[in-house]
Amino acid sequence: MKYAFNLEWNELPEELREEKIRQFILDGEKRLCDECDGENIYCKTCKGLGQVDPDPDNLHEQEEAEEYIRIHFPIYF
Repeated sequence: MKYAFNLEWNELPEELREEKIRQFILDGEKRLCDECDGENIYCKTCKGLGQVDPDPDNLHEQEEAEEYIRIHFPIYF
């Protein structure tokens, strides 16, 4: 089967890429707390749980998500 067009991740509109990255992060699992490195000590960020919810506004998480999606594109998409 041949397709009429060939899409690349970078060719998608920026708004759509940002939406997909945000969705990928929010659907992800909890992450180790950056403040206490996942130790089970009390800290204000994780309240001693050692894990925090995914943060779609975290630049590091955005970069990781975009790299994962880019590698698996268009399969993940």
